[in-house]
Amino acid sequence: MPNAVFLNDMTSDQSGKVYVTDMLADAIYRIDGDRPELFIKDAMLASPNGVFADGDRLIVASWGKGIKPDFNTAEPGGLLSVDLASKVVSPLPGAQKFADLDGVIAIGDTIYATAYMTGTLYRYHAGAAPEAVAHFKPGSADIGTDGKSILYVPLMNEGEVAALTLD
Repeated sequence: MPNAVFLNDMTSDQSGKVYVTDMLADAIYRIDGDRPELFIKDAMLASPNGVFADGDRLIVASWGKGIKPDFNTAEPGGLLSVDLASKVVSPLPGAQKFADLDGVIAIGDTIYATAYMTGTLYRYHAGAAPEAVAHFKPGSADIGTDGKSILYVPLMNEGEVAALTLD
């Protein structure tokens, strides 16, 4: 990887390849074994922050365009999909330009994403508008899950992790 990268989040696919976002370069790197390589660089990624491998695609949480020194944006981000085979970037319908997103995970057909600047946790179902399901203080970051019913939200500015049981 180049020396000047701003790495944010990572995920691994079913074959063990690791994907790492570079938010300030609109890029995602892939690490296969010990070899990092540029996987995709595309302005449509709009400052990719969170990334989650979901079958044959990556789900990407975009921070947004026009990042200012205080990390607010000229245009908020949204949710995207990157096809692993073709590298085609596609906006997820109904989930564009709604927040400066940080973390993202999928459980079944539901996607959860955090907005760091507002502390909001969103839930998204294909084609519907993202729905705010929890509010924390600013600083909710990359999220994790047990893959079943618990969602873990790190609260960076509080030095805590919130555990939520999903319905």
